[in-house]
Amino acid sequence: MASATQADQIRELLTPLLEPGEQLRAVGTFQSGGSFAELPKATFFTIRNWWVGATDRRVILAKQARLSGKLLEDGVFSVARENVVLKKDLVFTVLRIKSPDSKIPKKLKSLPGMGFDKEEFARALSS
Repeated sequence: MASATQADQIRELLTPLLEPGEQLRAVGTFQSGGSFAELPKATFFTIRNWWVGATDRRVILAKQARLSGKLLEDGVFSVARENVVLKKDLVFTVLRIKSPDSKIPKKLKSLPGMGFDKEEFARALSS
């Protein structure tokens, strides 16, 4: 489970985006784009952090501002749960997203050391 303060912050920010009766089942911080290992390369500058919430109906993706870390109002998207596949390995949890919208990332990686609960997210996507 993500640290209580971070998980609470994500839940607080995503709750107003829920439809009536919709339940937020899991939240996490994910990253799109390059990686910090590529720091000297230009792809480093494509890195973007996302808050992700899995509900009983869909997956909500909320882009964070680069400097402030706040939610970008024009960067909030949702996709049907069946269009999101969770892949797990020893370090990262990867979300593969099918969407025709070019603004929605096709792949998001969990951030190591953020206390992300892979099993909770897997249950939220499968139930």
